[in-house]
Amino acid sequence: MQRSCTLGSSSCSVSAAIAHVERVELEDYARSLYRAFSEAHHPLPETSELPTEVTRSVRRRARDGLLLALRDGYIRATGRLSTTRALFPDPRAIVSWRLHASDPSLITTSEWRVGEFDVSRWELNGPSWQYIQIEVPEFMVKAIWPDYIPDTVRPAQGAADVVYTTPYLDLMQAAIMHFGISPGNQGKKECLMDWFLEQQVEGEPVSQKLADAMATLIRLPSAQRGGAKRVPGPDLRKAG
Repeated sequence: MQRSCTLGSSSCSVSAAIAHVERVELEDYARSLYRAFSEAHHPLPETSELPTEVTRSVRRRARDGLLLALRDGYIRATGRLSTTRALFPDPRAIVSWRLHASDPSLITTSEWRVGEFDVSRWELNGPSWQYIQIEVPEFMVKAIWPDYIPDTVRPAQGAADVVYTTPYLDLMQAAIMHFGISPGNQGKKECLMDWFLEQQVEGEPVSQKLADAMATLIRLPSAQRGGAKRVPGPDLRKAG
């Protein structure tokens, strides 16, 4: 199971790192559109509303950016190495490998430049070797592509210059951006709770009770009820 790049984790799979970079790049593109039309009071577009061609181009740029960072050594990855060709090669692959090392080893910048990265299988293939289960340090990825934290709402004219907020409010805003919460996309409460439980506030883990409360508060009241809408029946007091 691929682990996502989330706060508090020391490393994540290269596939999760690419997904994180793609999300950050898409959010940045959406904000650039907002800034271009901000004088006309256009709302910040949802990344899901971007044209397909634009989304594909931004994702490709994000993937290439991460691969360049790996090739230039700004991000150091590890993987399980094999130098033994398979006895019965997988017909779906050009070259197959076996007997991968149990312990991961550092993938050098030279290997990234010589090898060919298979994005469909998340493997790095070289002329006489292969790396699988590639992982990268989470802090290195987020040093280049940090999580987007929405700007706080500007105070009304004459109000204090600094808007009061709390780490809990900031975390809830981060969750809204992370899951793309909107009136049309409320997300599942269980998934939201799992995400909150992985986070920390001032160095302390989020409790089950607090995760439940925050997962409730970032969703619309109508999303909490679920099920079929209640249909009023006849008023029996007026019968007979």
